[in-house]
Amino acid sequence: MTVAVDELVDVAGVSTHYVAAGLHHQGTPVVLIHGGAWGESAVTTWGDTVAALGTQRPVVAYDVPGFGHSAKLVDLADPLGFMARHLGALVTALGFDAVDLIGLSMGGSVALSALTARPPLLTARSLVLVSAGGAPIPADVRSNLAAFDGTTESMRAQIGLAFADPAWRLDDAFVARRVEAALLPGAYEAFAALGIRSPRPSASPVPSDLSLLRQPTLVVAGGRDAIKPAGWAAPFVAGLPDARLHVEADAGHCPHLERPESFRAVVTGFLDAISDSDAPRRNEA
Repeated sequence: MTVAVDELVDVAGVSTHYVAAGLHHQGTPVVLIHGGAWGESAVTTWGDTVAALGTQRPVVAYDVPGFGHSAKLVDLADPLGFMARHLGALVTALGFDAVDLIGLSMGGSVALSALTARPPLLTARSLVLVSAGGAPIPADVRSNLAAFDGTTESMRAQIGLAFADPAWRLDDAFVARRVEAALLPGAYEAFAALGIRSPRPSASPVPSDLSLLRQPTLVVAGGRDAIKPAGWAAPFVAGLPDARLHVEADAGHCPHLERPESFRAVVTGFLDAISDSDAPRRNEA
């Protein structure tokens, strides 16, 4: 992965790692938010996406707190809310007035939480949700996703859940990068903490009032996603105020990696179709 920037920045007291490309370009910056599987990070999740999108626009991908090379912090009382507030603070720390957001799985939930908070936590022009939103991941699948034991073979099983093409779990270099990220100091403990479920009743971790969403939204789904419930995307998109759906028929939970050229073409077309004269939207409180 070739990027122009690979740095740490202080975000409201949280050391945050990010990579970036195309920062010299004019236009609305794109911020990429990775998913919430073992070993996910800006680098392991987005691959060449940052550099590829960065040929036309400023692009930033960051490690959510608890993941990658960011501080290993988790708010056990409100983990998703903490991630959303951190995202808002990151956008401010980087000096961005408004952004386009792209979130994979958990990253999409972080983006939705930030945009539908009252008051909203940042200003965004558009939103791309990759395998994110809609019906939650079934309990049995969630249990399998939590089963990483630190070994290479266990990580292969994790990757096998997320990718339709078995070549990904057989790719020794890719598997090794995910294992390395999952076993960084504090990463295993921080991720495990996210799986703790209190017996007390709690609110849904996913925003319920999506009518607050004002951004044009693109939802990208994998037609062979074994993690999300079958058929989840169409009803979810139908319930959003301004959304469209793209399905990568032969991809799993990570269509941006399994079908990178198609994914980038669809996302670039979506972003280009939003005129630069369109005012970035800060959702109503």
